[in-house]
Amino acid sequence: MKSVAVFFCLISTAMAFVPQQVTKAAIQAATAVAPVAIAAPAFALDSIVESLPTNTVALEVQFGAYLAVLFGTFLPCLFLVNLYIQTESRKAGRAGGQDAE
Repeated sequence: MKSVAVFFCLISTAMAFVPQQVTKAAIQAATAVAPVAIAAPAFALDSIVESLPTNTVALEVQFGAYLAVLFGTFLPCLFLVNLYIQTESRKAGRAGGQDAE
């Protein structure tokens, strides 16, 4: 079970760095910039900047990145909670509590 979880963690971190397909908006922006850059004079850079894709395209996050963050956050937290529970149960066993042998 432990090796399966480690395998999925490795796969999710690898998926975070795999490029996905280019969106249609990015292709349209790239094709719109090329003729404008050739036809426009060198000092008219405002029109090129306006035709570039917006920040929403630049801020797209891949699904693998979400998995990497979730696994990287929850797995250590679950380990620490499990460690705390085991430690407290051992203390209770030594003290002669309800779970003592």
